[in-house]
Amino acid sequence: MLTPLQTREWDLRKAAHLLNRAGFGGTPDEIKAFCDLGFDRAVQLVLDAPDDSTQFPRPDWAKPQNLLEMRQEMMTLGPDDQKAEMQSRQKTYRQEGLDLINWWLNRMRYSGNPFREKMTLFWHGHFATSVQKVRDSYFMWLQNETLRQHAFGNFGLMVKAISRDPAMLIWLDTRESRKDHPNENFAREVMELFTLGIGNYTENDVQQAARAFTGYRLNPTDEAFRYAPFQHDDGDKTFLGHTGPFDGDDIIDIILDQPACAQFISKKLWTFYAYEDPDPALVEALASRLRDGNYETRPLMNTLFRSAEFYSPDAVRTQIKSPVQWMIQTGKILEIPLPGPQISLNALRELGQIPFAPPNVKGWDGGRAWITTSTLLYRYNMANYAVGNGPLQIQIQRRVAVQNNAGKGNRHDFNVMNYQGPDFAKIIPQQVRSDPNRLVEYLCYRLYQDPLTPRDTTEFVQYVKDHGGNLGDESMRELFHLMMSTPQYQLT
Repeated sequence: MLTPLQTREWDLRKAAHLLNRAGFGGTPDEIKAFCDLGFDRAVQLVLDAPDDSTQFPRPDWAKPQNLLEMRQEMMTLGPDDQKAEMQSRQKTYRQEGLDLINWWLNRMRYSGNPFREKMTLFWHGHFATSVQKVRDSYFMWLQNETLRQHAFGNFGLMVKAISRDPAMLIWLDTRESRKDHPNENFAREVMELFTLGIGNYTENDVQQAARAFTGYRLNPTDEAFRYAPFQHDDGDKTFLGHTGPFDGDDIIDIILDQPACAQFISKKLWTFYAYEDPDPALVEALASRLRDGNYETRPLMNTLFRSAEFYSPDAVRTQIKSPVQWMIQTGKILEIPLPGPQISLNALRELGQIPFAPPNVKGWDGGRAWITTSTLLYRYNMANYAVGNGPLQIQIQRRVAVQNNAGKGNRHDFNVMNYQGPDFAKIIPQQVRSDPNRLVEYLCYRLYQDPLTPRDTTEFVQYVKDHGGNLGDESMRELFHLMMSTPQYQLT
């Protein structure tokens, strides 16, 4: 059983934890305002934040195309013109991909509903689909919108929507599955990775489910899902102990009835939002809540965010920030804009998490896998850039310049040479600047949302004293970089 957190236990530390895990953190003022709402209203805001989609309109190119017409036009061209047209389309495709990543990063950074964006990020990793194979930015945008729409909704309806999602149809080859030759990729992964987990189905179940998902197609004239009944196997299938002329939705309904499904999803959500390796009794308590709510995820998340276990020492500041979390949260903490699109892409590539391009169908491993010798060094270098020092931005821009000269990059990031870093006069109260201990205490709260032990802060306090106690902007940049280049800053 989960223990509800008592309202009287709600404080700034717990408010910061909820903001960090349910969203992407906040400034000291935002944490205080969130705390002042009180526990009930704060959780309610997480789950019921207003829709702000009108502030983030779809990219201009995010609309369906008539692929059949485009193919026919291509066939009318001569060999040289076809080559030129293909090169033009590849350039457009790369630009759209960069725009799409930038569009979502900015939505995560500036949305008034970061909680829905964080949940969308979770589902993106869960239903991992990569543009590297899909090769259609509109389809990737469309899937992102589907995940956002269902983020706190019904899990069963989400799985059914994903089974018809154009990007997923390409990613797991369902669009090629036909009655006389069913493709097993989606049938396998919908159980292994999306709903049940390994060990809760047989190879025969995979084969029978594959037959049920035959006939799923894409319409080349409007890029929409199309059901092809003559390519669907409507014969009887025996799946997880049930027999009948099942279609794909029937298979998903049977899966949802398996006890392992609610346990699998509940454990994965807890691991993402709280901590790894939860006790089986805790997982079953969450799973019971999910089953009792007919797989509505909002009640489950309400239970999770209101539990004392979510705010326990096992959870608070024990999770390694993902690269996306690091980038967005750093922007919020320092009150700075995101890097330019190409710099963000290059940085996330180096750190190991490019949105819309998970490494495989399992998504990102997360946890300790985020940290290697090279990625940790890159985080420290990114911190140097974020506080307004120059070496990393020059390094990245040189790389971009090389890519552009090779015809592989995009020329629209070079104004970042003017980036000066945070407005220290704004983010550091004047009254704490003259006292080394108070200054470090305040910066620990801003950067870590938690006090450190005297042993951990000794180096920072000594730095302030060595620089005369009242730091100018250059020395403040170095202090921020020093404090962000620590194991503590990698945790949330």
